[in-house]
Amino acid sequence: MIRAAVIAVAGAFVGIAANFFSPRPAALGRAVLPNADTAGVACQDPGAAAGRVSVQEAKALCIACTAAFVDARSAQEYASGHVTGALHLRPGDPIEPLLPRLSAAPTVIVYDRDRECAAAGRTAAALKAKGLRDVRILTGAWSDWLAAGGPGESGTCADCTAAGR
Repeated sequence: MIRAAVIAVAGAFVGIAANFFSPRPAALGRAVLPNADTAGVACQDPGAAAGRVSVQEAKALCIACTAAFVDARSAQEYASGHVTGALHLRPGDPIEPLLPRLSAAPTVIVYDRDRECAAAGRTAAALKAKGLRDVRILTGAWSDWLAAGGPGESGTCADCTAAGR
């Protein structure tokens, strides 16, 4: 019995240590729920034109400079703070002037102000319709990005102004 208890404790210690050093550690101490049951994750429509990306995954792509970000909020919201280097493109805005920059990125991530992702969904669908292949919608919203410590800046969209918008 003692030997079994020692093995169980050692196994638990090794498992917790391995989880700590894992690049995608399990959330210990919290219930594991399917995304549909998770509070605040409303951007999970399987029929949507664009896939989803978590804040943590998007943050890694941002830091590695392997994704372009598109802010689908109002001009005032964009100017007050946005993902570093994000382009400003609201639903219905002309996409063509920004296509060269967006096409150069392997992944385009669209976000907006609310967790329902309505504006981000419409903008992502328009980008996909213009031929961009890997367009994703940030699961969550700008506030979730900030809460996760994602890089941000404020000011107007210089690339958008140069493109005549």
